[in-house]
Amino acid sequence: MNKQQHIDRRITRTKIAIRDALVFLIEKKGFDNLSVSEIAVRANINRGTFYLHYRDKFELLEQTLNDVIKDVKKIFISSKSLIFSDFLDQDRPLPITVEIFEYLKENEALMRVIFGLGGGITFQGKFRKAVEDTLKLGFLGGLTQENFLVPRQYLISYILYAHFGVIESWLETGCKESPQEMARILSKLTLDGPIRTTGFELNNP
Repeated sequence: MNKQQHIDRRITRTKIAIRDALVFLIEKKGFDNLSVSEIAVRANINRGTFYLHYRDKFELLEQTLNDVIKDVKKIFISSKSLIFSDFLDQDRPLPITVEIFEYLKENEALMRVIFGLGGGITFQGKFRKAVEDTLKLGFLGGLTQENFLVPRQYLISYILYAHFGVIESWLETGCKESPQEMARILSKLTLDGPIRTTGFELNNP
C-alpha cells in the first residue's frame, strides 16, 4: 500500500466514524440539540479534524443524505433492464427489492434517522424525489401512459408512500423480518392490494 492509499483509507475511516457519531447522537438527543464538539468526542477525533471534512453539522447531515441517495440510485438504476412481467410473481420477489431491503438493514440506524424516526429530522421529501426519478426513468418510463387506469403521477405517489410506510414500520420495529421476507410482503401488497391481502375476496356476495 502506498502513502496515498493509506491516507485515503484513513480519511474514509474518519468519515465513517463521524457519520456513525452523528446518527448515534441524533437518535439519542435530536439533531437540534447536538454540537460539533459532541460529534467529535463520540467519533474519537478533535474538532479540527471534523472541520477538515465538514463546515458544520448541517453540511455533515446533507452529505450523509446525499451519499445514501447515491447508493440507492445505484441499486435502482438496474430497474432499467427489467420488464413489467418481472413484477408479477409474488412468490419470487425481485432481486432489486431484496437488495434495497438488505441495504436498509445494513444501515438500519442511519435509515431510521433519514425516515424521521429519530431526532425529528426528516428528509423523506428529497429521498422520495430521488426514488421517484429512478422510477420514471426505470420500468415505469417504458410503459405506455395511455394504458394507465389512473394518471401516472398518482400511481407513482401511491407506490412511493405505500412502500415508504411499510419501510418506516419495519425500521421502527427493529427490522424483525428478513430482507427476503419484506420483499415478498411488498410484492404481495403491490400485486394483490390492501383489500385482498386481508383475505377478503372481492367477488364475495
